[in-house]
Amino acid sequence: MKRIVFALGLAIVSLGMMAQVTLEKRLQSNQKIDSLISEVYRSEGTPNVTYMYDGKLHKTVYMSCVVMEDRENKAYEAIRNTCKALTDDAKECYVWEYHRNGVDSVRYAIAIGEYQNGDAMRSYKNQREVYYYNAPELVSFRYDPFPNNNDSQSKIKGYAHFRYEYTPDSVFKPSKEIVPINKEAYAKLLQPILKQEGITSRQFYVYHDSTYTIVRKDKHEDDFVLREKTDNPKQQKSETKGTVYTMHSKVLANEVLDQIRKVTLNYLEENTGFWFTYHPYIGYGNRLLTDFFESEYLTRVPDFYRIYLQHMDEEYNIIIVEGFGDMMIPAEWAIVKSWKNGKVTYDKKAAKALTPKQARDKSSGYSSVTTRSFEPFESVKEM
Repeated sequence: MKRIVFALGLAIVSLGMMAQVTLEKRLQSNQKIDSLISEVYRSEGTPNVTYMYDGKLHKTVYMSCVVMEDRENKAYEAIRNTCKALTDDAKECYVWEYHRNGVDSVRYAIAIGEYQNGDAMRSYKNQREVYYYNAPELVSFRYDPFPNNNDSQSKIKGYAHFRYEYTPDSVFKPSKEIVPINKEAYAKLLQPILKQEGITSRQFYVYHDSTYTIVRKDKHEDDFVLREKTDNPKQQKSETKGTVYTMHSKVLANEVLDQIRKVTLNYLEENTGFWFTYHPYIGYGNRLLTDFFESEYLTRVPDFYRIYLQHMDEEYNIIIVEGFGDMMIPAEWAIVKSWKNGKVTYDKKAAKALTPKQARDKSSGYSSVTTRSFEPFESVKEM
């Protein structure tokens, strides 16, 4: 038997005329897929689930698996069995499997349903691969053996990749239907949760303008653990306001996270039409900041609102950042009070517990820089 280490991603995009349906309803598509997600979740741990608006209702499930030798293989078998079952529902499908001397290769491509008033289904074949397009439900699954795995000393036997794409409506919705999130209303719902007994908080502030050039060093010396630069048009001034909520009880931290999940789901059910990504089942990252909630419409507004989770030893943190222009979280965020054009001021109380080096080590020296471009709201043309 084999064991799977997997990553699961799930994306949902804007709902147009289906906006009145609850979020739970929006997630409903193929029951076999929903059962698969539940089975993998129960057998292998916490999946990474993402909801995202982007012009039409769209749901994508990704699973990537590293198949290990002589270990239990529940997730891989669940995926493969689900693909076999889905071929019964297919409008068209392609299956290819090769098994010899313990070396396996597997390919599934499945198209389910057809659009009544939309695009006709198409397919494309390249050697042992078949790809389908323009169907409400698309499934692909491939498993490839680790190179020379019958002779290799490695315990890795192969790699499996699964993708499910659900797009019930083939017609894109006008981009004008997508609006900025009401950050104030959402934050107001979170405050009673984050002000509970046992939670402490502190703020940090980052300011940057065109008079100061940020020089990126190697990841261990970089000033920022996370930085997202605006590209076109470039913002002349950028501000990031961050609040760190800290708990020292794992029980309390998990209870608070459950409460935030419920509030967030309810908010998304009642307020539709804005761009967001949401990972409801993500946990507190070990040292690293993990994405929990993110709102910014990349091609329309330069501002942002993010929630990150992090823990180290017995300390659990919820970090909320908002602002405009470049999004910047200092590498020493655990003790920084402000960063203004390279001038750093530390929080006196926090700095008593951690040195700057220890604060950097708290984020494991991880740093990431990404770039985003956008069009101002008023210049966006209807699709």
